[in-house]
Amino acid sequence: MKKWIGNILIVSSAALLIWLWSGTLNTEKEQDRIIEAFAAIKETSESGQSITTDLANSDEKKEAKTTLPPNVEGILSIPSIKLKSPVLTGANPNNLNQALGSITGLDEPGIVNGSYAIAGHQSHVFGEFFNRLNELQVGDQFSYETLEETLLLEVFDIKIVKPHQVSSLNPQKGIALFSLITCYPKNSNKYRLIIHAKRV
Repeated sequence: MKKWIGNILIVSSAALLIWLWSGTLNTEKEQDRIIEAFAAIKETSESGQSITTDLANSDEKKEAKTTLPPNVEGILSIPSIKLKSPVLTGANPNNLNQALGSITGLDEPGIVNGSYAIAGHQSHVFGEFFNRLNELQVGDQFSYETLEETLLLEVFDIKIVKPHQVSSLNPQKGIALFSLITCYPKNSNKYRLIIHAKRV
């Protein structure tokens, strides 16, 4: 009897590991696909031609346009923690299960006296997302790429606040505020870790 129980536990553990590995791989593939499609569309846009016209003349770019989700706002790249991920419009559960999500009701990114924020999970089953956000330090730089431009940003403040303290996202005079948000500590949603950066 004990032998059968042991065998069942071993098989169950192996199945769980395969499920986790497969899910993570699929998430990474989908994010890579979105990033490549985004880059193809941006390249077309920067060429000075109409995206629609140019894509009509290129099967590859036509496919990129049709497979790029309409809710992709940009690509966040943080070299110091080896993160590169699409940012989707809205920090709702569906978006945050796939990638990162922008906080709705704020300003466009990069606007002086404005505030823009991105939320993401950590310790997520299928993907790393903001797992290493707590490693960022004041002075670290990262970029946020939209179809119109690429913003260079620099961390200037790090806060740990309670979930209801949304005033932490209020605009700050004279800067283009850009915030990154995740739950804190790991495996808990008791607090929020907020990384404040400003456009360089």
